[in-house]
Amino acid sequence: MGDRAHSPTKDSFARIKAQQAQLRKTAASVNSMDSSSSTSLPMATRKWIAFGSSIVNCLCAGSILLFSLWAPIFQHRLGYSQTQVNFISMAGELGMYLPVPLFGYICDKMGPGRLSVLSSALFGPAYLLAAYAFLHKLPYQCMVLAFVFIGSGTSSMYFAGVTTCAKNFTGNRGVALSLPIAAFGLSSLWLSQLVSRVFVEKLSGELAIGNAFLFFSVFLVVVGLVGGMGLVVVDEKVAAEREGLLEAGEGGGYGAVDTVDGIAEFPEPEEKSIINRATKEFLRDKTMWWFAAGFFLATGPGEAFINNMGSLIQTLYPPQTAMGRLNPVDPANHVSIYALCSTSARIVAGLLSDYLAPTLSNAPSSSNRKFTCSRLNLLFFFALLMCAGQLFVALGFVQEHGERFWVVSSLIGAGYGAVFCLAPTVVSVVWGTENFGTNWGIVTMAPAFAASLFGMIFARGYDSHAGRNGVCWGRECYETSFFWTGGLYTRLYIMHLELHL
Repeated sequence: MGDRAHSPTKDSFARIKAQQAQLRKTAASVNSMDSSSSTSLPMATRKWIAFGSSIVNCLCAGSILLFSLWAPIFQHRLGYSQTQVNFISMAGELGMYLPVPLFGYICDKMGPGRLSVLSSALFGPAYLLAAYAFLHKLPYQCMVLAFVFIGSGTSSMYFAGVTTCAKNFTGNRGVALSLPIAAFGLSSLWLSQLVSRVFVEKLSGELAIGNAFLFFSVFLVVVGLVGGMGLVVVDEKVAAEREGLLEAGEGGGYGAVDTVDGIAEFPEPEEKSIINRATKEFLRDKTMWWFAAGFFLATGPGEAFINNMGSLIQTLYPPQTAMGRLNPVDPANHVSIYALCSTSARIVAGLLSDYLAPTLSNAPSSSNRKFTCSRLNLLFFFALLMCAGQLFVALGFVQEHGERFWVVSSLIGAGYGAVFCLAPTVVSVVWGTENFGTNWGIVTMAPAFAASLFGMIFARGYDSHAGRNGVCWGRECYETSFFWTGGLYTRLYIMHLELHL
């Protein structure tokens, strides 16, 4: 009788109930903002300090987004071809995206502060090398090497901020992720205005790129070191949450919590390893690969556009106009328009994803929702905005009509920003936040290859119609490449349907 009284089922039930009570107690102590609590105020303060540090990190990390300002000057001052300029931008993209799984692992295992310090070690030497290569007109391979590390510094500084918010604020993931991601988009707005007004050669009126690179080599090192002190994960026991990619309330998943007689059953902690069980399951999930493929198609054209915006603007008018002060289209202003629309769309997308996303069918608030829209549907809608911008260019509406170029910058900026806000939110909700850094890092490898592919498509079309001086102007410089990239959204729609089957 004694053995039956202590049967494995009752022991498990008691253990589960005790774990649930402990987790509820922990969650209450973390989320409570009651001033009467002696422990909630310091914890809440540390959490908001970390949030502020993450915003600062992301607000300063977007210097690589100014590449469209450097590209035309690389061409006519250093003699680089459009293909060589795109090799430099590709190096930055590959350096920015390919190491992200490693950066995610560092965030998950060592904390985001360490990653922020690493960004300082990457940014400083990289911008010094870029400045030296520009001022001494070194071969483009030196600039390629510099931008590999500039890209890595960008992603490490940005990723440290985003991961901090993802792990500290699990209640409203859409907003928690949209704010640092929006700050990253805003960084190119204020940095482009700073560079175009402060770092300008008095005689020629061109950007003083060498001086700008030297400034970034100091400024970004300081930002990274400050982030190393402020970026901390306050609460390691993040709750799992799952949104079905198709319908709310479908089966279990990586973020789902199993139940026994209505009581939540939390899995036993597993031993730490480089690739744990959850990450292995993430890699074996075919839905993740469909999602990554769609992310590839959605982000590639946007990456190619922002990297080649400066060269594209110069194709709108004859060379004597495009290269001089008579050009009515200022690349710095359109980088700012792009950044402003991208930032606004990130915030809006984050708010909409939290408000409209379906909840689990057994959640208390699920019956109160009159209208829901999955995050995947929102993501696809914003991807269509990028498609509209690509086709607007391809159809020749901006050729010799630079006053219309704001339409392109706005549509592609808004679409790109929202996609980059919604995609990590989907990853954190569907597959959980425990391994968010690693999982999101794996998915973000897709834009690295996408940017390289679509950038080379534009460069080949540009160089094939360029004159002896390497400069191209006219609709034929970009028409084929923008039609091609715009048409790929048809394939994206097919993948969107695949995720709903």
